[in-house]
Amino acid sequence: MEKRIAIIGTGIMGTGMGKTLLSSGFEVKCYNRTKDNAADLIAAGAEYCNTPAAAAKGADFIISMLWDKSAFDSVMNGADGLIENACSGQIYIDMSTQLPEAGVSAAEAFRKNGADFLDAPVHGTKGEANSGGLWIMAGGEKAVYDRAVQVLSVVGETYHYMGGHGKGYATKLCGNHLVSTIVAALCESMVLASKAGLDPKEVLKVWMESDFRSPVVEGVGNSIISRDFDVSFHLRTMVKDTELIRNFSESLSVPVLLSNIVHEVNKIGLNMGYGEENASAVVKVFETMAGSKIGD
Repeated sequence: MEKRIAIIGTGIMGTGMGKTLLSSGFEVKCYNRTKDNAADLIAAGAEYCNTPAAAAKGADFIISMLWDKSAFDSVMNGADGLIENACSGQIYIDMSTQLPEAGVSAAEAFRKNGADFLDAPVHGTKGEANSGGLWIMAGGEKAVYDRAVQVLSVVGETYHYMGGHGKGYATKLCGNHLVSTIVAALCESMVLASKAGLDPKEVLKVWMESDFRSPVVEGVGNSIISRDFDVSFHLRTMVKDTELIRNFSESLSVPVLLSNIVHEVNKIGLNMGYGEENASAVVKVFETMAGSKIGD
């Protein structure tokens, strides 16, 4: 079993995955544009490197978890970037959220150096990253995916092969369309129930006994009721992702009416100063519009 791993991007998700891999016996090197953000992973036993290329040198698998396209490009390109320094036999696995064309172009670039690339974004947040409980969807060559399962199975509860390059990214965007809409609808429903004089705790109990119960409804609902907006997934990241959904849908000429509304609501939350809070903090936008705070 190949045990040498590089983690590129040590935010909430990258750090969680790195710790999971360390606890499973992998050797982990890491890189982040801001070294201070890698402190937790370094403390857990990872070796810090000053460039993406240095972290990837000698690694069997290189996992990147990057916030946006700008961060993706900054570690992929340039003299110290991953693409120029890639070696034959290495597998590069990007687990961030990007547009499908990013996976197609990255795979072509890595192939020129004999390396392979998978776009393998995840569903899940901080808890799942730290427990090996992520849900992974991968795009790329099937033989490459099959070899990467030895790593995906450590950080993921489930992992699925979705097709060629870019298909993992496409699957993630479709899933984010669904979850962002659920979060917004839940927030709006809870504000409506609360202003109607209903006990939000009892309302959530009813919903969790119904045929539309889900971990999202339970988790976000309890977060809202307890006013616990500690970050597992930033609202600013939700804004970034709903913007990607908009761009993805435009490329296919698919109307996404609900997602476009949710995107605008998320932007309002960002502009109201909630971007550094959890995505569930978007409920405050609905409360403001309704003139009523849940539980009051």
